[in-house]
Parts: sequence; C-alpha cells; structure tokens
Amino acid sequence: MALMRMLLSLIALWTPAVTAAIHFLLVGTFSSNSIYTLSFDDETNQLTGLANTSTPVGSSWLTLSTRKPCTAPRGTSSPPPSSAMRWRTLASPSRTKRPFWRGGDCTGSAIFVLAAVDPPYTVYGNLYYRDARCGTVFSTDSDTGALVDGGGSGIVQNYTYDLPGSAVHGMTWSAAVANVVYSADTGGNAIWTHSRDKDTGALIPVDKLVLPTDERGGHCGPRHIAAHRQGLYLYVVCEASSKIIQLCLDSDEFQTPHTTDNEWPLLRSGDDEADFWADEVLMSASGDFMWASNRAHDSSRQGYVSMFALWPDGDVVAQMFLQETTTSGGFANAIAPSPFDDRIAALTENVTGSVEIWRMADDGQSASVVAHLDIRDGGGCCANVVWYS
Repeated sequence: MALMRMLLSLIALWTPAVTAAIHFLLVGTFSSNSIYTLSFDDETNQLTGLANTSTPVGSSWLTLSTRKPCTAPRGTSSPPPSSAMRWRTLASPSRTKRPFWRGGDCTGSAIFVLAAVDPPYTVYGNLYYRDARCGTVFSTDSDTGALVDGGGSGIVQNYTYDLPGSAVHGMTWSAAVANVVYSADTGGNAIWTHSRDKDTGALIPVDKLVLPTDERGGHCGPRHIAAHRQGLYLYVVCEASSKIIQLCLDSDEFQTPHTTDNEWPLLRSGDDEADFWADEVLMSASGDFMWASNRAHDSSRQGYVSMFALWPDGDVVAQMFLQETTTSGGFANAIAPSPFDDRIAALTENVTGSVEIWRMADDGQSASVVAHLDIRDGGGCCANVVWYS
C-alpha cells in the first residue's frame, strides 16, 4: 500500500500537463501495400481513420525522420528494400518513392529501421531471418530527411554483426550522449554498442555484451531496447523468455553495458514462456515510465501490456500492472507510448487488424482500451504505429 501511494504521488508529479488536442498516427502493414493515417482526440477518445496511402511495398516497421516540417517516414519490407515517402500534410502523403535496396551480401529480409536524431541525419536498417548479419547506413537529404537516390550512392556503409546467428531486431540511441547507438541482437543473444562518425554517420563497433542463457541453456532473445534519459540504464525486452531485463552502463562513457539481477516477467504465474514471444519496450512521454508488451503464439490466447515506474536515475521502482490484451497480437501487439501523456499508448494487433488506444487508470494499477479502430485489409495490418504529433 505504501508503495502504491508513492507511485500515485509520482504520477501526479511526473505526468505532463495535457491540453485537449487532435493527434496524428501512422500505421504500417506486414504485407498489404499501405500506410494508414489516423487521428486521436484525447478529449473525446475518438480514434478515426483519415487516409489509406498506397506504397510500393508493405512497411512492417516505420520510423520518422526528425527533419521538420517535412517528415519522411521510412518502412521496411520483405524482400528487403528500405523505402521513404514525403508527407504534404498530417493526413495525406504527397508522393511515394521507389524502394531503396539495402547493401551487403546477406540474404535476410529487412526488419527494422532507425533514423538518426543528430546530423548527419542518416538512416539505419537491419535484416532478419536467414543470413541476417548485415546492417546498412543510408544517407538522407539534409533539408527534407528523404533518402538519397542514386543507384547505390546513397549508401554510406554496409557493416556486419559477427556473432553466430546474428540478427538485430531493434536499435535505440543513447539519450545521454550523442552518437552512441545500442542494438538488440536477437539471434546472437547480445547487445551491441556502436559509436557514430559525426561527419559521415557510419557506425564504429565499440563493445558487445552476450547475455547469459537461462537454466535450460536457452537464449533471452533480446528483441528491442530502450535507453533512459540519464544514460545509466538500458531496458531489454527478451522475446524468447518473455521478460524485461535491466542493464546498467558506465557513467563515464555510457558505452559498456553490464548485466544486473533485475528482471520482470511479461507473463502471469502459470504461463509457459514457450507460448509467448515478447514484443516491445519503450519510454513514456516524460521518460519517467516505461511501457512493454507481449504476444501469444496461439491466436486463441491473449498477450499482455505492462507499465513500469522509474526513479529519476532510471532504476525501476515497480512493475505497475500486467494487463491482458484484446487478442494474441499475432505478429504485432506493438505498444507505442504517446508523446504527450505518460498514461496513453497506442497498440496494434494483426489477428483481426486493429489499432487501440490504451490509458492507464488513475490509481496506476491497470490500463484499459479507450478507443478501437478496425483496419481489416486482408491480413496485412497492423504492424507498428508511430505518433506524428
């Protein structure tokens, strides 16, 4: 009870002031060639479909350029080009561009794409499945953020991860120091640290941390990774073991992660981790909370959404709740915290094809769906969602 009172006081202090507004979201697909634009009214909880934009390929992962006012979403596809499009307004793209093929000699499919937050505004793409050791760095137009065309001249660098079975599924920038990126190598069971050349955007390997196996010799399967703003902690969602693990970093350089004994299940007591494959971990709007999600392999079962409260230095105070999702999530159950309110997050699922808005309860002990929108396009939707505003 004392801990919950403390959490409620933290919520009251940390949750940013919110004014009623319309917010815009972009939703990718696994197979159908579309990107959907949605709006969400945070006063009425109305979630509305605004546009269905045809794309050259499906976009199973979207990221946004930081170059404004023209925003260039990037998406991955299979087969594995990376593509970009420019947006005329919040609701309608002005045109699509042809796919940009990744370099390297690997045979994997594109799975993840990350945009730089500092100049030069390069873009980083990773592969998955088959031989997926390769990563590619793409150059962008300095004004618009759009990928640079030119028959391969837009590729800054092709590089590799050198662990057996390496396949990076997620990356994140350090929030404490510029030009440091951490990568979650699901296949290699490792976390990589790279520094970035501030002139070219090319990546330079610094360190790798191979995570310990469990008592059965199984991998954690790090899928995605989040970094706290103070730079002292990383949080990793383990796909294979369905848990969140916390890593600590050296405060002098924020580049060398170390394992800790701190971990939290994304399962309930009695669940078999083999029945699930955890999906996402991301920071809330203020960085004082963290959202995470899990998926079930069996479409007849449900996944989970969870939320964590963090101390100012990033150490975890408590896992606030573990809530069942509407469906198993299919390939998705990708949680996306809003950029305007710690308590609100979007969630996609592709069993039926829908996007939901979740809101944490005022007592911090649960969350519920406050808006739901079906996007039934034949099974392609929905992949991840990004908040434009």
